[in-house]
Amino acid sequence: MKGDVFVIEGGRSLFGRAELHGAKNAVLPMLAASVLTAAPVTVGDCPLISDVEDMIAVLRALGVDVAKKGREVTVSGAPSVTEIPAHLACAMRSSVFMLGALLASCGEVCLYSPGGCRIGARPLDIHLDGLAALGAKIEFGEDFVRCTAGKLRGTDIFLRYPSVGATENLLMAAVKAEGTTRLIGAAREPEILSLVRLLVKMGADISGEGTPVLTVRGVRELDGASVLPVKDRIVAGTVMAATAVCGGRVELSGADSSVMGAVISPFLGAHTFLVEHGGAITFESDGLLSPTDVTTGPYPLFPTDMQAPFMAAQCYASGMSTMRETVFEDRFAHVAELGKMGAKIALVGGTAYIDGSAGMHGAELSACDLRGGAGLVVAALGAKGRSSISGTVYIDRGYEDIEGLFSSLGADITRRRGG
Repeated sequence: MKGDVFVIEGGRSLFGRAELHGAKNAVLPMLAASVLTAAPVTVGDCPLISDVEDMIAVLRALGVDVAKKGREVTVSGAPSVTEIPAHLACAMRSSVFMLGALLASCGEVCLYSPGGCRIGARPLDIHLDGLAALGAKIEFGEDFVRCTAGKLRGTDIFLRYPSVGATENLLMAAVKAEGTTRLIGAAREPEILSLVRLLVKMGADISGEGTPVLTVRGVRELDGASVLPVKDRIVAGTVMAATAVCGGRVELSGADSSVMGAVISPFLGAHTFLVEHGGAITFESDGLLSPTDVTTGPYPLFPTDMQAPFMAAQCYASGMSTMRETVFEDRFAHVAELGKMGAKIALVGGTAYIDGSAGMHGAELSACDLRGGAGLVVAALGAKGRSSISGTVYIDRGYEDIEGLFSSLGADITRRRGG
């Protein structure tokens, strides 16, 4: 069976209002944290995306009850299984969040090699080194890792890189550990603050959120809670990239500049206008872009998840731009696809040099990862002529009804169902 294809007639300006929903990168670890208690945990405003459905499938496979009502997901009951089925682990990278959560709640966890996008090495060593420091025994099989612990004990853990996933995993493992844990060199992304907010509402004792040092004082039990995640700043940035390319004026309801600074700053220039008002950001562009030099990095720097959508915008700038990727070494798969549209991009190590002076035209394209696929959508929206984008299954992992989103803003984008 062939997959779906997006068909896009480029060149239309974007106008209107887009409502942001909860961030995928916040919701997934929050759902994983629900197994830390048997009491009901409700995560609201969940995006309607395949990654959330896959996480729900993982939770159900562990034996807990999951009720989904619209965007609200409620998890209750204690896990009766501690092995994540291989086919579910391979479907999504975020199954890795079960390491810390199941270890803390059940004393053991078995995880097969997690899947997700192919964007370079994403080793679990920072996660596993931290769990071992808390007292876990780590065993490796050919394609799985098993962690066991009779009792987890707090300690100082030094993260050699501010890994978002490792920070979240170790937070979940530490909340019920005996004594105090300090995560030194922790990641500071806004999505982590959503997880901390949930854990604190459940009864965890955590301080230092938003700083590189998180202090967790272990508690015996956690209770249920209900909480909303932060809005999705990457979806907001993707809409801004498309508006910058196409020209227009879009209001992003729920966008918050206090957590979007590095996402917003490269868009600001002589040809754009941005104002924040009443819980929304309005972004306006005349479609004339100036060259930019951008480097990805851990928060509060420019997020790697925005690299591909913003590079698509750089392809329309009047001159030479650069994009330096420092987080994932193979996150340039979209470059070859952009080349099919006429983009002039030279890769030298971890830096892309983009000459946007030639313009872009429609082409047959294929997405091979989530954010790269979103970048292709942005590029196609601004291009002359028709583009088709296969590999929509990747884009659907993180963007809710992306064709409906951009259609509502005036774009000509449709989904052709696979036969």
